[in-house]
Amino acid sequence: MARWFVAFIIGVITALIAFGVDITTKYLIQLKFYVTDLLKDKCNDCFWAPFLGYLGLCGVFVCLAAVLVCFIEPVAGGSGISEIKCYLNGVKIPRILRFKTLLVKSIGVTLSVSGGLAAGKEGPMIHTGSIIAAGVSQGKSTSFPITTNFLKSFRNDREKRDFVSGGAAAGVAAAFGAPVGGVLFSLEEGASFWNQSLTWRSLFCSMITAFTLIFFLSGFRTGRWDTLSGGALINFGEFHTQKNHGYTILQLPLFAILGAIGGLLGAMFITVNHKLTLFRRKYINTPPRRCLEATVVGLVTALSSFLLSYYVHQCRYVNRNSNELGQTYQFYCEKGYYNDMATIFFTGQEEAVKNLFHIDGEFSHSTLVVFIIVFYILAIWTYGIGVVSGLFVPSLLTGAAIGRLMGLILLDVCAHFNWPTDINPSTFALIGAASFLGGIARMTISLTVILIECTDDITYALPIMLCLIVAKWVGDLFNEGIYDTHIHIKHTPFLEPEPPISMRKYRAHNVMSRPVVSFEQIVKVEQVYQTLCDTSHNGFPIVLTDGTFTGLILRDQLITLLKERVFIEKGQQASRLLTLEHFKSEYPRAPNLDDVILNNYERNLFIDLQPYMNQTPYLIQHNSPLSRVYRLFRTMGLRHLVVVNPRNKVVGIITRWDLCNLEYTMTKRRRVNGNEQFVDLDSSLDDVSLTTIN
Repeated sequence: MARWFVAFIIGVITALIAFGVDITTKYLIQLKFYVTDLLKDKCNDCFWAPFLGYLGLCGVFVCLAAVLVCFIEPVAGGSGISEIKCYLNGVKIPRILRFKTLLVKSIGVTLSVSGGLAAGKEGPMIHTGSIIAAGVSQGKSTSFPITTNFLKSFRNDREKRDFVSGGAAAGVAAAFGAPVGGVLFSLEEGASFWNQSLTWRSLFCSMITAFTLIFFLSGFRTGRWDTLSGGALINFGEFHTQKNHGYTILQLPLFAILGAIGGLLGAMFITVNHKLTLFRRKYINTPPRRCLEATVVGLVTALSSFLLSYYVHQCRYVNRNSNELGQTYQFYCEKGYYNDMATIFFTGQEEAVKNLFHIDGEFSHSTLVVFIIVFYILAIWTYGIGVVSGLFVPSLLTGAAIGRLMGLILLDVCAHFNWPTDINPSTFALIGAASFLGGIARMTISLTVILIECTDDITYALPIMLCLIVAKWVGDLFNEGIYDTHIHIKHTPFLEPEPPISMRKYRAHNVMSRPVVSFEQIVKVEQVYQTLCDTSHNGFPIVLTDGTFTGLILRDQLITLLKERVFIEKGQQASRLLTLEHFKSEYPRAPNLDDVILNNYERNLFIDLQPYMNQTPYLIQHNSPLSRVYRLFRTMGLRHLVVVNPRNKVVGIITRWDLCNLEYTMTKRRRVNGNEQFVDLDSSLDDVSLTTIN
């Protein structure tokens, strides 16, 4: 029951933070446009006063968002999805689950979205839900002096990882109002380790998040707390009320073509952004430079949206009798008309997506073409700058504009040849949005369900799935998805679901690191301390005098033993034994070796490691297929794996780096006197070295 209670609390807190972010963002955006309209009205529709006011507000918001990330908590930048994927894959990334990261994430995304950047708040909500799950499930805080005994049984990596999976699902539920899609997202994109009970808890957590957010948003917007209506950070509106609702069988090939276009444009997006990110890492790699770049991007985005809305637009008649759900924007047009460019560019991006989905009036071809080109470039430039930013909404907006343009072109073609048609540009906008997002994120199952839950219409399930599959197939011909690309840019040892084909020809002994630093069961304190100072290895095999493997002990355990001074004289037995509480006292932080100060007498004493070592760790035979090693790492979340020979003697060790950098590892080995040896291995590839210490 404790796990279910924790899941409930995670869901409620995630929803409350999402509610706060959503309301604050809407008020800041309203403030920005209110000031702009006020200046415009005061000077009788002049240009410079509203232009400078709008530019200044956007610049201030983006600059503040950049300061939070660049100078206070850099790990909070971006959407955080790549980092959470790595954590759920078994990779520990420093500070991604800290309270300060949560604070910067929540405030930063509010400012960056309010500043008009090509960024969304939906992606960061996934990271936010994960941080909440990690904090609540541990029942303690290192940022505040808070520790409880109620949840101390969950203070281990496996339990924490399971709760983070549920938190990520809750983040999706808060962002899109899609609890089922959230669970599938965690399963498809995040979690490497899954079981049936975790599925139910994640779904429960997501449902609680969705319900709580709907409750507060409905009450806040309508003033009635007894009636629930659709609520999420983004809402696509209802499609079944439109004219020509649905699609025909003949339109399915057109949807597939739209999916291919989304895959191509998504692949190009990733390629250009990849090169831009490498450039940033080389030249824009200091906090002041990153902050300056983000501010420049914010100003250029504001400049583009204002100038294009002012110069490149058409004034369209507002149909008062239509049943449309979108909201038009007059912006320098006469009364009774709306500015088609401002309706999608000079407004909030969630509102712009809804406008493309639902407004009955036409958007001119030139407006859509210019918007697609400019916003596409801005989205590429924005993703990766030093602010909190998501990619879901910018991708949906770009794709919706592409789909809407295709629908309008098809209507023109049919009208030119006098062909009967049931084409609805809004339907093509929805499929275009799904296609482009699929071409960038390369998600299929979870994204299909998320979009179905957002539209609240099962009618579009088949075309959405079709375009997502085509977009993924086409995009995969050129590169990986955006999140995997950024994972590789950061050289994170992320393990894909399946081992590379190149691993089929290798065995464990081909890539293992050797010699291995190991300890005997009773070892001198001085030798343990010096080994820890000289190496950064995380695990050390325990062997008998003949090299036979008996167990494994972790670096954190050795530091704790030194700090607690459980030393013995040679030939004596320990007078006291440490309990599990001693080793968990600093979790999730690791004990610091710098806190260990030993005098000369203590250095000459001994430690008995046998009571504390793991006597049944995962082992692998030296001739085992490397693909089996890979799957063991992937499914068990291992950091290292001891390699033994048939006589159970340690012959090497394999780490994540050895698997993720297979080609690099193999180029560093050579044959000396007919025996395979590793030479000049980078310290990052060598997690444990050899030499028995007694």
